[in-house]
Amino acid sequence: MSSYGLSIPPYIRLILLIAIGLAAFLIATWLGIQPPSGPTWDASLWLSLWDVPGTLWVSIVTGFLAYLISSWVWALKPNHIPAILFAASGLMTLGFCYSSIAYDLAFPVPDDSFALAARVNMLTASGFGIIMPCLFALYPSRLPGWPVVIAASVLGFGGWTLFAIFGPNPNYDSVQHITFYEMLAIVAVVIWQVWDSRKEPRRYAIAIWLGVSTILGSGGFIATVAAPITFGFYPLIEPNYAFAFFLIIYFGLAIGLLRYRLFDLGTWAYQLAFYVSAALLMILLDLALVSVMALDQGQAIGVSLLVIALGYLPFRDLIWRRLMRPKTTSDDEMFHRVLDAALKPSALDRAASWEALLTDRFRPLQAVPITPTGEAAHIDTEGLSLYIPPVGEASALLLQYPGNGRTLFSPSDVALARHLTSMLQYAKESRDAYDRGVTEERTRIARDIHDNIGAQLMRALHSERQERKDTMIRETLADLRDVINNAQSPVLPLDDMLADLRAETADRLEPHGINLIWTLETTTEVPLSPSYIHAIRSFVREAASNAIKHSGATEFSVMIDVNADQLNIHLRDNGRGYDVETITLGQGLGNMKSRMEGLHGSLSMTSDGSGTVLSANLPMGDTPS
Repeated sequence: MSSYGLSIPPYIRLILLIAIGLAAFLIATWLGIQPPSGPTWDASLWLSLWDVPGTLWVSIVTGFLAYLISSWVWALKPNHIPAILFAASGLMTLGFCYSSIAYDLAFPVPDDSFALAARVNMLTASGFGIIMPCLFALYPSRLPGWPVVIAASVLGFGGWTLFAIFGPNPNYDSVQHITFYEMLAIVAVVIWQVWDSRKEPRRYAIAIWLGVSTILGSGGFIATVAAPITFGFYPLIEPNYAFAFFLIIYFGLAIGLLRYRLFDLGTWAYQLAFYVSAALLMILLDLALVSVMALDQGQAIGVSLLVIALGYLPFRDLIWRRLMRPKTTSDDEMFHRVLDAALKPSALDRAASWEALLTDRFRPLQAVPITPTGEAAHIDTEGLSLYIPPVGEASALLLQYPGNGRTLFSPSDVALARHLTSMLQYAKESRDAYDRGVTEERTRIARDIHDNIGAQLMRALHSERQERKDTMIRETLADLRDVINNAQSPVLPLDDMLADLRAETADRLEPHGINLIWTLETTTEVPLSPSYIHAIRSFVREAASNAIKHSGATEFSVMIDVNADQLNIHLRDNGRGYDVETITLGQGLGNMKSRMEGLHGSLSMTSDGSGTVLSANLPMGDTPS
């Protein structure tokens, strides 16, 4: 079991990143509304929102949204190299957008601060152009020459940028030239990725989607700003307005997550974002109310507290519980659902019901079928994943990000998973035992019909007396009902059963000129269960049928020896006999052997030229029912 004490759940990472981005957004907004006289905390001097240049708002919103979406991806896949690169591109976008607001502030910016902003703008703008070719060299699949692409992008554009900033003649205006050629490199790598992915539909769709989003976003900026400046013309629109083109990249990603599972993410990524947004909204509402209360006069504070206590807080708690608290499952419900999963008619339904049970109980963001790695449930990836072993027809599962991404798996979750797995395994074994019982009962009925019903019908067929024939057919029907309904009493006296069997056997042998010799030696009155009665009847009936049909015998002897421990039956005829080395057990003899072995007994056969001997031995201790 892995340690998970130092792991950070995805929603914590996302909240922290959003908080950082929100702080940067608020600082940039605060700077943007400062008056020409300089920064002040006097709100009466601040500019109105309508007086702030539109270019500044575009820069702030574009940088913030790009940062949020890229942070969202990284928070969910922190160890995924393409996700890391994409998050870095969002950070670069935030950097060149926010550093550019220095040109639009109403108050004069000190020269040192302005130079710093220019350096940050150039570094982050070029950084975006360096990162995107690296991303497309690795995603959706690694290109054959990906190390060369990455090295050329980092060393070539990176070296050019550093020389332009820190060289002997710094030239911040060259950023447009650098980004122009970087965008051309991005387009080239995107086309290469699309071409390389053309034979794999999913990779191809991802490459097309991300590639088009990136080319439209980057290409819009190139066409309106970078290309005109590079070739000595004025930009077609204000550069800060052109920043909005980069949002096409990030909105394209947000749609692609849902449609193509970009970065191996799915609809669950939206679910996590919703929960985090709900949590932040609650916090912001609390802060807003506290701020309003702080501005109220003394008497109004009491009224505000009363309204909050009786109105807002109960409503807030209701919404919070509905959105964030898990729906608990009772032990009875889990037991019923385990049984339902075990008793579904098809293997596919059983596996689907089991996965649905685990998903409802642990609420993971993903449940991924995997190759089995053990026979017991355990925690993986420091509490972010829970391994569920295969049970029956259900494959092994890896449950990832429990509680809709808000918690970690705990030892109690492992114990519960093992308990549920054990319950399902027990229910499966019980179902299998039931199925085996059904099969065995069907086999028993088939044996009874062959051995008893078949033998009696043959006896009726060969009977010459009409009234006797009718009697035997009625007895056969009675036996058939007994076989189907198992309507015999739990136990029958041995003497009564043997007397009936002796009369029946004599009646069958007489029409064929076969004399019956019946010998009974018993020292105890032993009641027999239905299974013993069926076995003895079938044994004698089948042997008598074989003597009539195959042996050519004139004499058939039955010797039964019964004591408190054992019942021995020896059947002999004086017919032609068989070669016991070459004979194969037919349906009748095979059924007799199966019956005897099912009662922990044995069956043997010897034969020579003077006849055949069948011997059966049954224990008389605790007779099976």
